Amino acid sequence: MGELERQSFFSLLLSHRPVDQWHLCYRFRLAGRELALCARCLGIFPAMALTILAGRLTGPWPGWAEWVVLMFPPLPAVLEWAVTAVTGTPEHKNWIRLVTGIGLGVGIGGALHVNSYALLNGPVAAQFLYIVATVFLVKMTVYLRFGLERRRQLKERLRNRPSLEEYIRRGDGHQQ
Repeated sequence: MGELERQSFFSLLLSHRPVDQWHLCYRFRLAGRELALCARCLGIFPAMALTILAGRLTGPWPGWAEWVVLMFPPLPAVLEWAVTAVTGTPEHKNWIRLVTGIGLGVGIGGALHVNSYALLNGPVAAQFLYIVATVFLVKMTVYLRFGLERRRQLKERLRNRPSLEEYIRRGDGHQQ
């Protein structure tokens, strides 16, 4: 795909990323076109479907199974994302993203199954709260760690820009 070409909606839907970040995806050719499939989603969707199917076949789960399925499998994906975001390190390898995606898919599928017979019960609410709380804490940490510095740099650049009068006096708009 050329640099100036626009990425198709279908391509973006499968990869969730611009072409320059396709290293975080599994790539393949289909009908002469190169496509990318998000590595984490490749784990999430099949695991979610299999968990829902297993739940439909087994019926309601005992309380302890609900807690185990909803709390533990998604934890590696949540922790991997949190560590990557907070430390500013690059994303992990695709096989790690695939494996953590499987755990996340099991957790999501489990929540959907449990909600089919016990809407928003304790384990489902707890899973929701721990994921939302983690996202909030990570976003706040990232903002405090990186956002405040970016904001300070932006204020410094704005403080040092020429006034409109100076800009016009220079004539061509280039800084000296």
